[in-house]
Amino acid sequence: MQALRKPGTFVIKAAFLLALIAAIVWNVRFGIADLLARRNQPDRTRVAMQIMPANAAYPAQLADEIYATDPASALSLLQRSVKLNPNSAQAWIQLGLLHEEKNDLQQAQSALLRAANVDATFLPSWSLANFYFRQGNVSDFWSWAQKAAEMDPDNATPLFRLAWYTSPNAGEIEERLKIQKPLIEIQLVNFLMSQGNPGAVSETGAHLLAMAKGDYVETVLSACEWLIENKRADLALPLWDGLAERGKIAYSVVTEDSPDTVTNGDFNQSPISRGFDWHMLSPKGVSPFLNSDPNALGFEFSGDEPESFVVMFQTAPVRPLSQYTLEVDYSTSGLLSGSGIEWLIADAQSESALAETGSLSAEKDGKAYACFTAPVGAKFVNLKLQYQRRPGTVLVEGRIAIRKIALTKGTAEECKNGPSFASGAIRHSEGGD
Repeated sequence: MQALRKPGTFVIKAAFLLALIAAIVWNVRFGIADLLARRNQPDRTRVAMQIMPANAAYPAQLADEIYATDPASALSLLQRSVKLNPNSAQAWIQLGLLHEEKNDLQQAQSALLRAANVDATFLPSWSLANFYFRQGNVSDFWSWAQKAAEMDPDNATPLFRLAWYTSPNAGEIEERLKIQKPLIEIQLVNFLMSQGNPGAVSETGAHLLAMAKGDYVETVLSACEWLIENKRADLALPLWDGLAERGKIAYSVVTEDSPDTVTNGDFNQSPISRGFDWHMLSPKGVSPFLNSDPNALGFEFSGDEPESFVVMFQTAPVRPLSQYTLEVDYSTSGLLSGSGIEWLIADAQSESALAETGSLSAEKDGKAYACFTAPVGAKFVNLKLQYQRRPGTVLVEGRIAIRKIALTKGTAEECKNGPSFASGAIRHSEGGD
């Protein structure tokens, strides 16, 4: 019986050995072909095709390499590639684009649809959306654009750009693409900022807030910042307040009817330099500090700063034709009279000055006031702590700590005792100029 089993065992071992040799030969051939193909040179890629004639990737690669000089051969190579591997979406897409370039639109559409049939990911859908956009087929463009948007692309900007060319309407784009995921809405908000459309940025930012999921806070803050910079603080404030209402930022809701329209006026937290909070700048020679118990935001001037600059600023809402008082509670050390450090209130739209405090330079605890009437149509003002070296003085050196800033309706007694009240600048401070 043992003698009868030996021939079978020998055959099995021989077959296994032949299979092993064949695998080794195949791996060596593939290795050589792959090494040649990696050079991305047509002659080398042709040799790779000869070594591995059943590999569909090589004719597709060669087609890409010679397309500019020999489109007819490239077309033939792609047809060969999809025959070898009918499930290669990339080859079908390349083939479709070549057919389109030859104005064979039926074959182009057929190849692109085949790509989408074998690969339900972003690229085939995006390629079809592109194709129909180029052909002016709006209905099919929106259909495939919507499918592409469903794929959660890492970069949907090219898709949004085509959609914007088709219809520069944020609401229609959201509806047509059926955007329901924060990741895509975030990308849309960022795209619309690049298009410079404040209304669209505000609209999509509000929709992103309403989704109330995902990591959307940074994008909404960026939208607030962008809108303020583009003089549309009126559109930014609802987004800022929406974040505050949801507890996403550590601030209270602020409106033009709030008793005090300054955000973070008591410096309970370090300013974030975003939206309607204080924006901290970093001029040379000035070092900021934040104290607690009591809270105070301060700056130390080294005497080596520029002659003119803004230290920090904030945009605050107001009502047109209403009277306001800016009150600043502060202390200084080492600042002489006429320090050149002062608060300026300016119309956020026109940037025209409305009031200023004069120099903050009391060698003790002090209060400074500036009163003004909001101009017709003014809905926001900019509050700026700035420095301007006074003629005949040296660069300022010393410290200032600001404990509280408030912007309230009405006229302070200190302002009433000064020049007649008007919308022009009224100045007052302890130790002023």
